[in-house]
Amino acid sequence: MPTTRILDQGHPYQSQFLNLRGGLNDSKTDELINDNELSAVENFVPDIHKSGVLIKRDGLSVTSSQQSEALTSVFDGAASDYFTTSTTIRSLSGTSVDASLTSSTGPDWATFDDSSLGLIDIFVNGAQERRTANGTSWANVSNMLNFKHIEPYHGFLFGAGHDEGKLRWSAREDAETWSATNELIVTAEDDGITGLFHFEQYLMVMCKNSFHRVHGFSVDGMQITQSNKEVGCTSHRSIVGCRFGLFWWSNEGLIWSPDGAKAFNISLKKIPDVVRGLNRGQYGNVHGIYDPQQEAVMMWVHSAGSSTHDKIIYYYPGEAQEDGLGTFWIGTGDAAEMGASGVVLSSGVFNVYTGSAGAPGHLYEVTGTSDAGTTISAFYETKRESAESGEEAIKRAKQLTNLAIVEGATQITHSVYINDDASTTYSFDITHSPVGNFILDSSQLDIGTLGSGVTSTRGIVGFGAKWRKLKHRVEDSSGFQTRHRGVINKGTILSI
Repeated sequence: MPTTRILDQGHPYQSQFLNLRGGLNDSKTDELINDNELSAVENFVPDIHKSGVLIKRDGLSVTSSQQSEALTSVFDGAASDYFTTSTTIRSLSGTSVDASLTSSTGPDWATFDDSSLGLIDIFVNGAQERRTANGTSWANVSNMLNFKHIEPYHGFLFGAGHDEGKLRWSAREDAETWSATNELIVTAEDDGITGLFHFEQYLMVMCKNSFHRVHGFSVDGMQITQSNKEVGCTSHRSIVGCRFGLFWWSNEGLIWSPDGAKAFNISLKKIPDVVRGLNRGQYGNVHGIYDPQQEAVMMWVHSAGSSTHDKIIYYYPGEAQEDGLGTFWIGTGDAAEMGASGVVLSSGVFNVYTGSAGAPGHLYEVTGTSDAGTTISAFYETKRESAESGEEAIKRAKQLTNLAIVEGATQITHSVYINDDASTTYSFDITHSPVGNFILDSSQLDIGTLGSGVTSTRGIVGFGAKWRKLKHRVEDSSGFQTRHRGVINKGTILSI
């Protein structure tokens, strides 16, 4: 907030929130957060292609037939792409390709180049190991232990979860030869392995209370090169690697490691209240992905008392703020109630898929303006501001301006909190409608398609309330992915 100034009575003021890309910050009171941060937000995320603009999160589009079981994983394989239910492996359309599984809620996958079997996709669930080279014909993986976690690394296939705290690897390029000498004891039994991930030049071995870097190129040359015993990992399905580093879910929230050695609890810095309101008993079911299209890490989590996923925590590492951290956003609604997630590369495009946590259910692509027909409601709240003149100055608002970029008639509710009110004091319904744009190479408005029907609009309401402090709440329940630019508050100083 700018430095307080002493002003004359009758002096006009104007406060603007035209860049709200700082994301949610509940680590401070709403008076102390930065001007571009939000004190509350649901179902808005940054439109990374538009400076300062927020947009509703993507919705859901049904892609599979209805399933009689909950969905448990989504995998981008070499031979094909798959999702799983408790007892089946299926194509993305929902066709069963393997129905021999026993119940499992947290399976793991890998693609491995086997010198005899070829390039194979492998599924494990702690009880069964299935492989395919063509996406349709499946067989057991001979001699493989009952691994819960698998990961290829430097020509070897690594497995864990078969024996508490132990890591085993195959012969080179041979998924069906497992020597008992190819084993490392990584942790004690009370700190069992919870996931494996190939990150940069290391195999990351994630455990309940620690994580470790394994490095090596030969069958007898694998060794632990570094360990971090400050934080662990609760769910192998939450481990996400991208160009910004490694992310995973821990007992304390979302962890970021830039190098696989150091670790930082980034959620504790920005959204401690959100994390405190989660169900720790469900941390083992947290799953996440990195969406390369949006450059966002997404984690599906449970609120306190909830037995199903009901929140998405978005983290945008590329939206770095002054503290060097990215921004956090919260998603709710049908898209949050998902039991599995994955990213599939198809025709050169990365597509995000999610699957229902309960039965009956579907596989969904994360796209569109609604959650499979259900309208997405979204809101954000700004900081509690004092319009430069300080909270001791009494001010009178004259008008509030709501800025949006719309593609259809959109009704927005603009509410305000006056002074220290905990609930909104006044609310105004504003309808934004697109107006004609200037089209390149045309002398008329609203002709052609370039920019037609998509424009920045202003909804202005008169507002005569006295105030010392004021906070804005903007709600959008329309059926559009309206882009929100911000708000402006104009008025005069009544007394200093």
